[in-house]
Amino acid sequence: MSEKLGSDNRFAIIPEWVIALGISHTAFRLYAVLARYADNVTHQAFPSRATLAQRLQCSEKTVDRAVEDLVAHGAIHKQSRGRYASALYTVITAASGETKLSTEETKMSSEQTNLSSRSDKNDHLTITTELEPDNYIEKKSKKATSISDPFALEDTVVDALRKKHPSLDIGEQIDAFVDFHTAKGSVFKDWDAAFRTWCRNAVKFAEPRTVIHKQALKPAADGPGRREWVRSLHDQGEHFECKPGEFGCK
Repeated sequence: MSEKLGSDNRFAIIPEWVIALGISHTAFRLYAVLARYADNVTHQAFPSRATLAQRLQCSEKTVDRAVEDLVAHGAIHKQSRGRYASALYTVITAASGETKLSTEETKMSSEQTNLSSRSDKNDHLTITTELEPDNYIEKKSKKATSISDPFALEDTVVDALRKKHPSLDIGEQIDAFVDFHTAKGSVFKDWDAAFRTWCRNAVKFAEPRTVIHKQALKPAADGPGRREWVRSLHDQGEHFECKPGEFGCK
């Protein structure tokens, strides 16, 4: 016969996570009975196997299997108190069961908070970059161009060229420079540098050069040295010293 409850009609609260465990009906009812007996503070109880079997209206072996089911699912803890004493059962309450869920919920909440924090930071993100000097940007993006019309130089550039090359008429050199490169279709990235090079070459080409006439190199005697000299003239297209048939000459 089942144990008759008192007039207070006490009841057991079953946590939702226990309902979702997938335990047997007997194990579920056993959890409710143990929760009914358990102390409100320690959540512990020690009813005998016989008492539990009577409450569940089943055999003690069925109680044992239900206990194993609850222990395996972490719904209760069982502790032996000796050979002749009933076991001590600790019921895992709703608060303890929710610890597992709470851990996951806390983790998810933390991740959401971090995402929200990063989102807030991104909304007010300040990016600091070191700007390049204007002249560096201009130099990096500078491309080769045709000569400008009119071609103009800074006064400081003209003055520097006049001091460096006093023998040159810079005005005439500019005219010649513009005519030459306009006709040629030249392109340069730096036309000032091109003109400075033009001036250096103008000075170089204007320098007097000593011309040694070929006759001055003529060997005095008609020997091997003289014939080599004649051969060099022959190779240059001059055959006035070649003998008939020599070096293939007619």
